[in-house]
Amino acid sequence: MTLLPTPPVLLPTGELDENRAINRLADLIPMVRHWFEKEDNREFLETELRKGLREGRLPLTIYAVQAADAGDEICDAALRTVFAEWVGGMLPEQRPGHFQLRAYGQRAVLPLRPPHKRPQGHRWHDNWMRDIQVCMLIVLACREFGVLASRNRASRRADRTPSGVSLVVAALARNGIHLNEGTVQNLWFGLAGDLVRANVATRLPAGNYTRL
Repeated sequence: MTLLPTPPVLLPTGELDENRAINRLADLIPMVRHWFEKEDNREFLETELRKGLREGRLPLTIYAVQAADAGDEICDAALRTVFAEWVGGMLPEQRPGHFQLRAYGQRAVLPLRPPHKRPQGHRWHDNWMRDIQVCMLIVLACREFGVLASRNRASRRADRTPSGVSLVVAALARNGIHLNEGTVQNLWFGLAGDLVRANVATRLPAGNYTRL
C-alpha cells in the first residue's frame, strides 16, 4: 500500500499539515474497507499465530497464553500444536517465547486438559482483518509523515503532536468508521500490532514504534 503523489503535507513552517495528512490516509481507506466487514478470519489468524509461536516472539506468546487461559480456543489450539512440535524437536533454536510456550503446554497436557471449545456469539477475532488493516495504516502514517506511532494520555487530552494512531483515527472517522484513539492504540500494542510490526519492522526506524 502506497500513497498516491499529492502536494506536500508540510506547512510553510516545516510542521506537518495534519489535515492534509488525514485526507491522504482517508483516501486509502476505501481500498481496504472490505476487510473491515469480513468476519471469517480464523484461518489467517491461526496461521499467523502458529508462525509467531514457532519464532518464539515473546509478546505474541504472552498474548496467546493470556487469551488461552481466558478460554480462547484458537490460541489454545495454536499453543498446543506448536508445543507438540517443540516436544518433537522441531524447534531446535530456543527463543524467549518458547519458555512461555513450554509452560502453557505442560499445564495443558500434564494432567491432560481437554482443548477449549468454540463458544457462541461475537468473538474478538471477528474483527481481526480490520485490526490488521488499521495497524498497517499506522505503519504507513509513521513512514510517510515521520510521526511516532502513538502518544501518551496527556498528549491526547491536549491534542498535541499528532501520532500515527491519531491520524488513522481521524481518517477512519472521515470514512464513517468511528474508533476512539485509546481503542486503536490498544490494537497497536496488542496482538494485531505485534504481528504487523514483525512483518514490516524493517521498513520503519525503531523509534517510530515508541510512545511520546
